[in-house]
Amino acid sequence: MKTYSPAPDADTCITRIQADYHAELDEVTVSALFVFDTEATEAVLKHQGYPAAAVVRITPLRERALRQADANIVIDRCTWLTLSQRQRDALIDHELTHLTRVLDKETGHPVCDALDRPKLALRRHDRQFGWFDEIAQRHGEASPEVRQAKRLMESSGQLYFNFGASQDAARTAVKSFVDNIARTGGATITSSSGDSVTIPDRSGQEVPA
Repeated sequence: MKTYSPAPDADTCITRIQADYHAELDEVTVSALFVFDTEATEAVLKHQGYPAAAVVRITPLRERALRQADANIVIDRCTWLTLSQRQRDALIDHELTHLTRVLDKETGHPVCDALDRPKLALRRHDRQFGWFDEIAQRHGEASPEVRQAKRLMESSGQLYFNFGASQDAARTAVKSFVDNIARTGGATITSSSGDSVTIPDRSGQEVPA
């Protein structure tokens, strides 16, 4: 049975990462919550049908009125327990990066809600992908999947895939990566949690890792 519990170690991580990297969220309160299955040891958190290591949600006004935090990060406990501290830090940093203060269009100052709490918005990912392996297999380099993969590898391959300092090695890896997608449709991009990233559309209030 799926259930929830407090996540004190994640709360501690949020406080530290927020102080280190997110000064713009100084007055924003963020809480953590674990989700897990009491009868199984498998990951249970999903977003729009896709597995997610964590999901961040802006707290609605009526829940803020009950003195809840301004935002909440729901974390899959099964996944969390498999992560190193560095991976946990990266996951929390990722979720906090989704949160931005709403600014007044004229003054540029942060806006507060009716309860005088920071008004928040969700920042979208810098890069979004929705790929079908079978389309990459059928259409190869003509497919949106392979064309997007090629653009990613050529523009930011070393940032995301860490090919080292050698440009020749990076170019070779880019070609091999793209050729592999075009041939088999088999490519995996990993998140900070080490899990494969599947990113759905940009609608809604919850954003997966």
